[in-house]
Parts: sequence; C-alpha cells; structure tokens
Amino acid sequence: MKIDLTPILNGEVKELPFTFTENVPAETLESRFKGLDMAPDGDVTVSGKLTDISGYYEISLDASLRCATHCARCGKEMNTVCTCSLRLIASKDAERAEDEGYIVYSDREIELDGPVYEELSISFPSKPLCKEDCRGLCPVCGADLNTESCEHSEKEEKDTL
Repeated sequence: MKIDLTPILNGEVKELPFTFTENVPAETLESRFKGLDMAPDGDVTVSGKLTDISGYYEISLDASLRCATHCARCGKEMNTVCTCSLRLIASKDAERAEDEGYIVYSDREIELDGPVYEELSISFPSKPLCKEDCRGLCPVCGADLNTESCEHSEKEEKDTL
C-alpha cells in the first residue's frame, strides 16, 4: 500500500484521498499475525486522506480485515471484522523514524503496510466472542451452554438464585 506523493509535492493538491484493497501477503501473516487465533478471510481495505501541513503530511486512515477465528468462550468457529483507525505524520526527516506517530517517506512514496498491519494486529480482540452473551461451555462436562443445558449448569443457576 503505497501513496504516491507527487501531486501533493508538486503543489497540485493540498489533500490526497486514497483507497486500497489488497490481499494480505503470506509474509505479513507470519510476521504480524503469528500467535493470534485468526486467519484473514478476505482482503484488507484501507481508506483515508493525506493532508499537507506546511511540509509535513498528516495521514488519517481507517482499515478493516475480515477474519476467521474461534469464540473464546464456546470455541465455535466464527467470522469477525478487525478494524482500526490510524493517524500518522509523514516526514522526510529520517531522525523521526523512531518517533511514535511518525512515518518516514522517500522517493515520493509513503509505504503504509507496516503501520496498518501492526495496528490491525493490535486491534484484534484478545477474546473474540461469537455473541455478546455467549454462555460458553460447562466446565464439568463440556456441554455448549448456548444450545443445551446440563445438570451442572442447572445446579449452578439454582445455587446463584
């Protein structure tokens, strides 16, 4: 995901909207999403704008990625959409590379893959749920309490009343 800065650097525009839709590369799956119980189930979509602010360039974007995962309570396979919003300042100054919130550009292009995939991986829920009120599994017999009840869950409900 590269933004060509030529129109903004040439003074043709002060704001540059962009939209990308692309398949998640295999190396990104290994490096950014390793250890997460998720598999991309489609393309990543990124849209936003780049604005000229006196030689610095503010990038505001929203990204989304459909994922296949498992519910943290009942273990069912499920799909979810991982989303994030990101604001960055792009600078040609290489000393800013380590500063949080900055991205360094060169050759009239800004590469967004790293920050977007990093933010998506951070935004992935640590305990995704198939539904907000998922009851999970019985800790004794393993029954899915969303679809059936068991003697253990019935006893626990009576004990809490």
